[in-house]
Amino acid sequence: MKHRLAFAALLLACATAARAQNTLADAMLDKSSGTSVKIQSVFDPSPALGYAPVRVLAVNGTNRDSRWSFDFESVSHHYGKEHRHDSRFTLDMPAGSSQSAAFLVPLSVAYGNDARRYGTNHQWRGHVNGAGFATETFYEHENRVTAMPAIALSNTLADQSMAGLKKEIESKRGSSSRHYGHIETFGSQFDPADLPESWLGFSGFDFLLLTHTDWQKLKAPARRALLDWVRLGGRLHLYTTPGVAAASLGLPAGAKEGRTETGLGEISVFGWDGTKLAALETVNRYWGEPARLKKLVERHSTASDWPLLGLLGERSFASWQVIAFLVIFGILVGPVNLFVLAPSGRRHRLFLTTPLLSLGASVIMVVLILVQDGTGGTGRRFVHLHLEPDDAAAFVTQEQVCRTGVLLGAAFETAQPATIEPLALPDTQWVKLKSTHNTQAVQLTQNGRERRGNYFQSRTEQGHLLRAVVPTRARLELKAGTAPGAAPEVISALGFTVDWLCYKDDERQWWVLEQPLATGASAVLKKAEAVAVQKTLGDAAKPAEQTLRDKLTNHFIERTGWFYARASQAPGLTLDTLAAIRWQDDRILVSGPVVKP
Repeated sequence: MKHRLAFAALLLACATAARAQNTLADAMLDKSSGTSVKIQSVFDPSPALGYAPVRVLAVNGTNRDSRWSFDFESVSHHYGKEHRHDSRFTLDMPAGSSQSAAFLVPLSVAYGNDARRYGTNHQWRGHVNGAGFATETFYEHENRVTAMPAIALSNTLADQSMAGLKKEIESKRGSSSRHYGHIETFGSQFDPADLPESWLGFSGFDFLLLTHTDWQKLKAPARRALLDWVRLGGRLHLYTTPGVAAASLGLPAGAKEGRTETGLGEISVFGWDGTKLAALETVNRYWGEPARLKKLVERHSTASDWPLLGLLGERSFASWQVIAFLVIFGILVGPVNLFVLAPSGRRHRLFLTTPLLSLGASVIMVVLILVQDGTGGTGRRFVHLHLEPDDAAAFVTQEQVCRTGVLLGAAFETAQPATIEPLALPDTQWVKLKSTHNTQAVQLTQNGRERRGNYFQSRTEQGHLLRAVVPTRARLELKAGTAPGAAPEVISALGFTVDWLCYKDDERQWWVLEQPLATGASAVLKKAEAVAVQKTLGDAAKPAEQTLRDKLTNHFIERTGWFYARASQAPGLTLDTLAAIRWQDDRILVSGPVVKP
C-alpha cells in the first residue's frame, strides 16, 4: 500500500508554526506501521549562499529494509530567472528502525544587480522517496534580505532582542523596507545544540553570534567546525556578561578581550547585560559590514578589484568570422542552391542538396571551432594556504578564472568537501554569468562529491571561489639550538618547494630566504628591511581579489612568529575541479605560525 507524504498541505496549514520550529516537513507516512519523517533546518531563515544544515529524523515502521532518497532543490527567483542548486542524499532504513541524519544542502545564489537592491524570493522544494509510500513534494518559501551581512544568532541572544533589532533595521531602511517583498530580520536564529559538525554548515554566514554560555556548551565537533569556519574568513562574536573573562572561555591561543584575528577570520568578545541586546548599538555594529554575497555577485567583475582576470589575458571573440560564415552559407543555400545545384526543371534536387549543404556547413563550423578554440581550456589560479600545525590542517582559499574551448564533458568530482561558488565576471562576449540583470541563470547539481551543471561551459570565461579544509602535516619549523641573536634556521616540512619566504620573529625583526627551499631541507635566513618584505608580499598577493589581498597584506603583516612563503606548486593542497582545464602558472601564497622547538 502506498501512502502519500502530505508535506505541502501540512506546511501551508501550519506555516507560522513551521517557521518557529525551523521545520520543513513533519508527517506520518503510514499510521498503521508508524512510518514517519521529520525534516528541520538548523538556521531559520537560511542564508543566501553556502550550505544549509538540515536534520532528518526518519522512522521505518515496516518489516522491509529500504533506502530512502531525499532530493532538495534550492531555487532563487529573480527578474524572470530561476537560479537553482539541486542535491540528493540517501539514508538506509532497516526494517523497524529509527534513523537520524544531518545533510548539508547547497543553496542557490541570486546573481544580478537588481537582486541586491530588491531582495530575492527563495523556495525550498523537496522530494522524499522510499519503499511503502509515494513520492511527494514539500515546499517552503522565504524572502531573503540582502542589505545586511548574513548573521546567525543563538536563541539565547534572539529571544528578547529580535523585536527591537528588527525595528531598528526598519528605521534605518525607511520606506524602502516595505517594498519589493522584503522581510525585516536581523539574522537567522538557531539552537546551539543543533549546530553542524562541518564548517560547510556555517559557510553561508558572515557573522555568528553566541553567548559565552552557548560557546561553553558546544560539543567538541561543533566547536572545531566553527573555528574552521573562522579561519576561512568567518567572524565569531561572543557576548559575555560582566565578570566573565575571555581567558576563561577556552578560545584559541592568543584570543583575548576585543578583537582577535584567527586565520582569515576573527573572534571578537563583547559585553551585554544577559537579557537583551542594545538594539541601536548592535545594529550599528553590523550595518554596512562587508558581505560574502556581494563578493560573489559583484567584487570580481572588474580587473582593478581582481587582477587575476588580467593574467588570463584577452582574446577576441572573432564575431566577424561568424558573420562571414553565415553570409557564405546563405549564398550557397540560397542562390547557388536554387539556380546552380537545383535549377529550373530539377527542383526536386532541393530535397537532397539543402540537407547536404546544411550538414556540410555544420561540420565545417565544428571544425573551425575546434581549430580556433581547441578542447578543454586554460586558466589561472591564486591560492592562499593558511597552515595550522596544531590542527594538522590547511585552510585553502582558491580563486580561479578560465577560458574554455569545446568541452566534451562538464561533470567533475572534488577530492574533499569544499564550497565551489561561481563568480560574476565583467560583461563581455565570453562571459555568461554577469553582475547585470541579463546574466545567465545558474543551474547546479551536487550528488556526493560529484558536481554538474554550468560550473563550466564551452567557449566561455568563468571564475570560481573555492574554500576547503585539507588535512595535512605541512609545517615550517625553527631549528633547535640557535644562539640568541643569531640568524634563525628553518626546516621545511611543507611538502613542496618555496621560492621566497619571510619570517617575523617575536622581536618584530624580518628574516628572508636567500634561495629556494625544498621540503625536507633547511636554510639559514638573513635579515631584511620591512619595506622590502612588504613589497614582495604585496606582489605575491596582487592577483587576489581586493578584500582578500588587503587581508593578506595589511593584517597578516602585523603577526609575529609567523612565516609567509611563495610557491608555484602545492600538490595535494590546491583544489582541482574540471580535469580538462589546463591551469598555468599558479600563484600560491602560504602563511602560518612557525613551529618552535
